[in-house]
Parts: sequence; C-alpha cells; structure tokens
Amino acid sequence: FSAAALSMLSIPTAAAARSSGSVTCVLTVTPLQFGEYVPFLGAPTDFTATLTVTCTTAGTAAQPWNGTIALIGAGRQSGRQLRQGSRPLDYRLYLNPARTVPWGDGGGDGAVLPVSGTVGPTTPYRHTMVVYGRIPALQTSATVGCYSDQITALLDY
Repeated sequence: FSAAALSMLSIPTAAAARSSGSVTCVLTVTPLQFGEYVPFLGAPTDFTATLTVTCTTAGTAAQPWNGTIALIGAGRQSGRQLRQGSRPLDYRLYLNPARTVPWGDGGGDGAVLPVSGTVGPTTPYRHTMVVYGRIPALQTSATVGCYSDQITALLDY
C-alpha cells in the first residue's frame, strides 16, 4: 500500500458581526491549518484554530452583552468538505476538545457558541475561543494536492 500526504487549508472570511446597543464587538479569526493528511492512516487528523471576540462601549457605564458565534459555510449534516477541484475531503468543526459537539450555524449543521460578558468604558471585553477540527480517517479516495474551503464566522449580539 502507498500513503500520500495532503496539504489543506481552510480560510475563514473576514468575520462578520451584527450588533445592538452601545456595545461594539469585533471577531478576529486565525486560518485553520490542517497540515498533512495521510489517507491510509487509521486515525483521524485533528487541528485547532482560534476566534477572538473584542468588545468596547461608547457608554459611560459598564454594559452587559450576550450573543452567539456561528460558523457558516458549505457544511452539511455529515460535515464539511475541503475541495481540490471536484475532489472532496470531509472534515468537521467542533465546540469541544472531545470533538463531540459539532459547531455550525445553529441549524442542521451544528450548534452555535454562546458568548457573553461585561464591557466597561475603559475596560474592553476580550475572549479567545478554540475551534476544534477533525478530518476523519481512511478517506482513501483523496489524492495528493492542496485542498481548501471557506467558512464565515458570524458574531450575532
């Protein structure tokens, strides 16, 4: 048997935010670097990336806020796909390190991440979260190449 190494990258788009009130938040993301995938390896390939929420307020008093972060893309209930042309490679994104709670858009593609905090006029709110990813094992139809996908991280608050 032969093993081929694949290189993959999923690039999130510029993060979007929908706001309300005097609190303004920005969501920054790091690219999901999948690294190499060996199709005949009997174990999944895991990776992580980060999302950081930073909030400020124009008000003169501390402001509580809450919202959700959704990962929107071409996901489907069985997961997402990296592509090299017409060649797919399945992967999934999760909310937890055990990779048991899919992270998606809050519908059939998985749950959203609730976020909340208090932001003061001189004390911004900042929190970094981890995105846990996995490429399932034994996708033996994968070929050597560079695979990619695009995901949008949406902060709704």
